[in-house]
Amino acid sequence: MIQIGIDLGGTNLRAAAFDDGDAPRELHREPVGEDRSPAAIVERVAKVVERLAGDAKKAAVGVGIAAMLRDRRGTVANSPHLRWRDVPFGALLGERLGKRFKLGVFNDMNAITWGEAVAGAARGARDVLAVYVGTGIGSGMIVDGRLVEGASSCAGEIGHVKVRWDDDAVPCACGSRGCVEAYLGGSYLQRRIARELNTKRHSLAVQLAGSAEAVLPSHVDQAAAAGDEWALTLWTELAPLLAIALGNAIAILNPERLVLGGGVLAHAPTLLELVETTLTVVAPMPSLEPLHVVCAELGDDAGLVGAARLAAAL
Repeated sequence: MIQIGIDLGGTNLRAAAFDDGDAPRELHREPVGEDRSPAAIVERVAKVVERLAGDAKKAAVGVGIAAMLRDRRGTVANSPHLRWRDVPFGALLGERLGKRFKLGVFNDMNAITWGEAVAGAARGARDVLAVYVGTGIGSGMIVDGRLVEGASSCAGEIGHVKVRWDDDAVPCACGSRGCVEAYLGGSYLQRRIARELNTKRHSLAVQLAGSAEAVLPSHVDQAAAAGDEWALTLWTELAPLLAIALGNAIAILNPERLVLGGGVLAHAPTLLELVETTLTVVAPMPSLEPLHVVCAELGDDAGLVGAARLAAAL
């Protein structure tokens, strides 16, 4: 039976069709776009699925979505990046696709984590924590070889772990304040960089990018590596916040493999090094002894592989 994996994130809608193995036979990518209404997204996902399935009589379809899910039927409790609350996405997509398709809807990080576990950086590990810092921050957990979803499929929302709780804690799109995502999630980080550099602060990052408006986290990282004062100050403020969230999760889960990925960390090796160094201070030593910290291997394909394999196993 053909397997189709969908990765519905805050920026892109990606899809892949698999016959056997973990190498996709066909890939598709398009921007999520401005019309993020449930009806519009359901229709676009359905059209991609139907095209990839072709004339196959049956297909397993797994959708990894950047959202907090309320249940295993794919009801979206809160998706800050899609701007959805209480949307019965799984039911709507299932009705649109029909009985030809076996459908599973999963948190995107659960799909990514499973993909890395079956075909990537977490192969062979039975206790895994995967954390991605991209547009937002999410994680997935595998304990004793099984994916941990939680009572309402909300397990692993490390991006909404609180790392500040004072009066100046930054608001998060989830409706709360002080979440680690509100400090290091790519969309938040980009706005802070632009805000600070537009106040005429001097930084090598501006020279590297060509203008203050063009500065990306990767430019900040290069500037920090070169000793730029503003960039170093920003990174040394933010790295401990992510390390605290990671260290607390490690203390609870005691994983053997910590998989780190996502666009922000992938392009910010100096920030990543600071996070890993701080992690050795904030995480319990007995939990660190068996831990191997590795970088994600599958890149954008992890969620596609994981979603497809999870759906096939339903």
